[in-house]
Amino acid sequence: MTDQRLSNIWRILISAVVGIGVSFSLAQMFFDLNSRGLVDQLFLVLVPAAAIFICLLALMSVMGKSLAGTSLSARGFIFTWAILSVLLSLLVAHFSIALLIILVTVFLLLTIPAAHSVHELLEAGGFLRIFGAWLFAFFFSSILLGFLDDFYTSSIEIILLTIILQAILSVGGYFLMGRVRRVAGERWFDAVAHGTLFVLMIGFIMWSFQSDQQVSLFPMSHFILNRNTSDVFMFVSLLALPWQAWLHLKLKFSGFYNRVKQTRLYAYVSANLAGISLSLLFSVLYLLIASVINDPRFDVDDIFFDADGANWRIRLITDNWQDFYQRSVHPFVILLFRPLVDIISFFLKGDKLWGAYLFVALGGAACVYLVWIFIKSVTGNSVYASLISALLGLTASHLIFGSLIETYIFLAASLLLFFMLLLKDRPLPALVAASLVTIGITYTNFAQNVIALFTVKPNIKQMIRFVVSVLVFLVLLTLMNNLLFPNAHPFFFVPSTLQAEQQNLFPLNSLRIQALIRAFFFHNVVAPTPILYDKDIPFIQFRFFKPEINALSQYDLPIQTVTSWAWLGLLLFGAILFIVNLKKNQHLRLSIALLGCMGLNVLIHLRYGKELFLYTPNWTYALILFLGLSWQTVADRKWFQVVLLAFLSLLIWNNGILLLNILKILASQV
Repeated sequence: MTDQRLSNIWRILISAVVGIGVSFSLAQMFFDLNSRGLVDQLFLVLVPAAAIFICLLALMSVMGKSLAGTSLSARGFIFTWAILSVLLSLLVAHFSIALLIILVTVFLLLTIPAAHSVHELLEAGGFLRIFGAWLFAFFFSSILLGFLDDFYTSSIEIILLTIILQAILSVGGYFLMGRVRRVAGERWFDAVAHGTLFVLMIGFIMWSFQSDQQVSLFPMSHFILNRNTSDVFMFVSLLALPWQAWLHLKLKFSGFYNRVKQTRLYAYVSANLAGISLSLLFSVLYLLIASVINDPRFDVDDIFFDADGANWRIRLITDNWQDFYQRSVHPFVILLFRPLVDIISFFLKGDKLWGAYLFVALGGAACVYLVWIFIKSVTGNSVYASLISALLGLTASHLIFGSLIETYIFLAASLLLFFMLLLKDRPLPALVAASLVTIGITYTNFAQNVIALFTVKPNIKQMIRFVVSVLVFLVLLTLMNNLLFPNAHPFFFVPSTLQAEQQNLFPLNSLRIQALIRAFFFHNVVAPTPILYDKDIPFIQFRFFKPEINALSQYDLPIQTVTSWAWLGLLLFGAILFIVNLKKNQHLRLSIALLGCMGLNVLIHLRYGKELFLYTPNWTYALILFLGLSWQTVADRKWFQVVLLAFLSLLIWNNGILLLNILKILASQV
C-alpha cells in the first residue's frame, strides 16, 4: 500500500469519526436527540455527519498542505495547544465531553493554517518572545474586556473586541519584551527599581480591589469578566497565540516594524514608556476608588472633605447643569468638561456615569504623567521621574480628588501642564491655551500662571499680552458657556456674584494657622485619622479640619506617626539641598515660581475655606515638583532611590488606611 493511499485512508477515517462525533454532539446538546425516535435519531446524526465528513475531507487536504514541511515540534505544538486550550476554555465554561469534540475540531481547523509561522519561529528561536507578548496581551485584554463587557454584551462584540485587543496588545507586548530584556541587560538597577515600583502599585490596586468588594456599592462586575463573556474571551484569546506568530512574521518581513520604529509616535512612547505605564496603573487605581465614592446613592454634597461631588455628578451626566450654589468662580467649566465626558461615554455606549468615573480617573493619571515628563526633562533619569510622579499620585490629596467627581484634579493637571510648557520654553499661544483651562475651571488660580510666567520669563510686554489674551478669551468663552448651557454659572464679571463667596470666609486664629501648616505640608501627602461628623446631612462626613467645631485631625496610629516623621525628614532634606545648591541651581526660577504659587495659596486660605484639604490639589503639585527639583542633586544616587521606594511603601500603607476607613464607613451606611 502506497503512502498516498494510506494517507487517504487516514483522512477518510478521521473525517468520518470527527463528522459523526461532531454531529452526535450537536444533536445531543442542541437538537433534543434523546427525545426522538430511533429512526429520527439516526437521520438527525447521520445526515449532518455526512455533510461534515465531506467538508472535512476537502479541508484536510488543504490542512495537509499547511502542515507539509513543518517540523514535528511545530505540529506537536499546534495539536497540544488545541487540546490544552479547549480544556482551559471548558474549565471556564464548565466541562463537557461533547463540546470538547466540537471545539477541538474547530480549534485545529482555525490554527493549522498558522503552523508554518509557528515552525519558522521555533526554528529561529523567537517563539518565546511571541509567547511573552501573548501573555502580556492576554492579561491586559482580560482587564480591559472585564471593564468593557458591561457595555458590549453580545458574543459577536466580545469576539471582535478580543481579536482587536489581542492584535494591538501583542504588537505592543512584542516591543515591550525586547525593551525589558535590553534595559535589564544594560541597567539592571533601573529595571529592579522600576519593577519594585510597579509591583507596589499592582499590589495596591489588588488590595484596593479586595477592599472595595467589602462595600455593597462596589460594582464588581465592571472590573472582571462576566460569566457569559469569560468562555468566549478565553477561547478566542487562546486561539490567537498561533496567529500572533503569523502576524509577527508578516509585520516583520513586510518592513512594518522598521517603519513603526521610524515614527514619532514610536519614539515618543519608547522614550516615555515608564511614565505612560505608571499613569495607566494610577488610572486603574483611581477608577476603582471612583466607582465607590461617586455612587449616585450619595445624593448630597459635603460628604467627602466638603466637596460638591453630588453637584458635579449631576451637572456632568444629566441635562441639569445649573449651578446649585450660584457661584461664579468656575466661568466655563461646563464647556470644558461636558463634551469630554460625552466623548468618553460614547465609547461606553452612552453610559455617562461611567464616562464621568473614567474622566476623573484619567485626570488623576494625567497629573502623574505630567510630573513624570517634567522630572524626566529636568534630570534625564527615568527611575527618579517615576518615583516622584508616583509620590504625587499616592498623596492623600490625589488619591481622593483623582477619584472624586470634582474640579480640583483637573485644575492641578492644568497647572502642571503650564509648568511643563514653561520648562520646555513653548511659545505664548501654548501658554495662553493652558491658562484658559486653568481660568475656566477656577478663575482665582490664574494668578498661579501669572506668577509662574513672570518669575521664569520676567518680560513686562509679554506679561501684558499674556494677561490680556487670556482675559479676552475668558469673557468670550464664558458667554459661549452660558449660551450653550443656560444658567450654568453666574457671570464672573458681574460684581454681585462675588457675594456668594462670603460664606466661605473664617476668622484667622491659632487653630487655623496650625491647620494651614498641616494642610500645606502634611495632610495633603500623609493622611491623618479623619474627623467623622454625623450632623447636617444624612451621611457621615469625612474631614481633616472642621473649624465650626474647632477640630483638627491628628496622627493617631503608629504607622501614621512613622510616615509623617519620614515625610518631615524628606521635606527638611529637600529644603537643605535647595539652600545649599541655591547658586548652582539651573532651574532656580522654576523653584521660586513653585514657592510663589504655594505662597499665593497660603494668602488665599488664611481666611478662605472651611475644609483646607479640599483645596490641596491647588498646591500639592507645586510642593512635589519643588522637592523633585531640590532633590535632583541626589536623583542618580541608588541609595536615595531606595529611600524613596521605602517611603512610597509607607505612604501606600498609611493612605490605604484612610481609604479602608472610608470604605468601612460607607459600607455601614448603605
